[in-house]
Amino acid sequence: MLRMLLRRLLLIPLTLVLRPRVTGVENVPESGPFVIAANHLSFFDSIFIALLTPRPLYFIGKQGWLDMPGLKGRLQGLFFRSVGMITVDNTNGSATMAGLETSLRIMREGHGVGVHIEGTRSPDGRLYKGNTGTAWIALRSGAPVIPCGLVGTERVHPAGAKRLYVARFEAHFGAPMTFPEHSGCESDRRTRRAVTNRITREISALSGQEYVDTYAATVKSRAAASAAGPQDG
Repeated sequence: MLRMLLRRLLLIPLTLVLRPRVTGVENVPESGPFVIAANHLSFFDSIFIALLTPRPLYFIGKQGWLDMPGLKGRLQGLFFRSVGMITVDNTNGSATMAGLETSLRIMREGHGVGVHIEGTRSPDGRLYKGNTGTAWIALRSGAPVIPCGLVGTERVHPAGAKRLYVARFEAHFGAPMTFPEHSGCESDRRTRRAVTNRITREISALSGQEYVDTYAATVKSRAAASAAGPQDG
């Protein structure tokens, strides 16, 4: 009930103020489990997608989003818990797998799961190499993957901004993707990579982004190391 109430309350100002251009929502199945795999440009992307998707959606997010300090952090954690965010600790392999297993359990109950395939926000607006967890969920569950291309959400909330800006953005939902030829192959690394690349290409076509065959997290780590400069040893 809380999720439905929040969705209705937030959807009204979203559509009236930001006036997003949305296409392809009819591609979301009317029943049964599904995965929405999207690019990532803004902190609020998962919220925008969850509000615009016609069915309830459980989004995979970083554990750190629930553990931020201060009143703002507590309110943020309360909000993400209320909308059913699935937390994943990317620093720990077993914890990451636990998050994926939780996603699978939710899908077995007939619900939808959302994921940002890059794992983190793009550092420069380009689309980066996808993480294979999305493919693992899709192959293990057999559920359709709906690629989603976001455009312009970074104008609504630029990186580091303390408030939202009034700017139109776009959300394009593509045709469902299934991979019956790879059923049961979720443990095969090459298969997961091939499926992930197919999904990422569809997201690129929907968002119009240039693709970079490097993980966004790697680019950010290198930039942080460069900014820190040489260390005395």
